[in-house]
Amino acid sequence: MGLALQAALDPRVIGFIAALILAGSAQAHAQADDDPPTTEQAGTPESSVSSVEAESPTPVAKEKVWNFVIAPYVLFPFMNGSLTLANQQVDVNITAGDIIRALNWGLMLYFAARHPKFSIATDLLYMNLGQGGQLPVSDRSADLKMQQLLAEVVFLGRIVEWFELGFGGRVNFVQVGLTAPAGRLLPAVDLDDRHTWFDPLIVLRFSVPFQNDHWRLGLRADVGGFAAGSLYAWQVYPYGGYNFDGIKDRRVFELALAFRALGMKYETGSGLNRFVYDIITWGPEIGFLFHF
Repeated sequence: MGLALQAALDPRVIGFIAALILAGSAQAHAQADDDPPTTEQAGTPESSVSSVEAESPTPVAKEKVWNFVIAPYVLFPFMNGSLTLANQQVDVNITAGDIIRALNWGLMLYFAARHPKFSIATDLLYMNLGQGGQLPVSDRSADLKMQQLLAEVVFLGRIVEWFELGFGGRVNFVQVGLTAPAGRLLPAVDLDDRHTWFDPLIVLRFSVPFQNDHWRLGLRADVGGFAAGSLYAWQVYPYGGYNFDGIKDRRVFELALAFRALGMKYETGSGLNRFVYDIITWGPEIGFLFHF
C-alpha cells in the first residue's frame, strides 16, 4: 500500500492524469460545437414549433359584402283604361306602337344595392307622349298629351334564400293636356292638368335558386295606395336573366327579359276640377344590367 500511494503521488503520474482530463474536456467541447443541439438540448420542444406554425393565421381574401346593379331598360308599354278631366272622360287604349310613334322622349333606369340580408332598389320610369282619342259622350275627336313619371324606392329583407319581403313607396306625377273642337252644343275643350301623389307599397319577391349562377329567374309583386294616394295600386313583374362571364370570372353584364303590368286608380276633386287616373300599363321589357 505504501508503494501504491507513493506511485499515485508521484509528480509524473499526476501530470499524466491531468493531461488525460484536459484532452477529454477539449474533445467534448469540440463535439458540442460541431453537432447541432437536439430539441431537448435547445430547451424547445419540437411539437411547440409545429404548433406555432399551424396556428399562425393565413391571409384570407375578404368577401365582398355589398353588390350593386345599374340597369337601363326599355319597356314596350300598352296602356288601357280611362282619364277624366273636368268631368270629361277619355278612353285610353294605346298600343306599344302608338307610344313609340308618339313618344317624345323617355327615361327608364333601375338601381339596386344588395347585401346578403337585405337590399335597397330604386326604379325610375318617365314617358312624354301624345295620343289621339275620342270623347265618348259627345263623340268628338280629341288630342291627348301626357307626361308620366314613376319614381320608387323599395327596401327588402331576406326571409329565406328564395323569398324577400319589404316595403317602399312610389311617387307618381301625371300631366295631362286635352284638346277637342267645339261640337254642336258643346264648347271647345282645352285643358291642362297636373297631379302628384305618393303610394305606400308592400313588396315581395320570389327567386328561383340555380346551381349555375349564370341564370336568374324570379317574380316581384307589390300592392299599395290604400287610399293614401291612389285608391289602389298594384304591380306584377316576372323576370329572367342570363349573366355573361366578365372580368376574372366575375359576372359583370346581364341581359334580362321581363313582363311588367302596373295599375292604379287615383281620384281627386269634384265637378270641373275632377281628375281620375284609372290606367293599366303593361308590356314586355328588356334590361341591360351591369353588376359591380
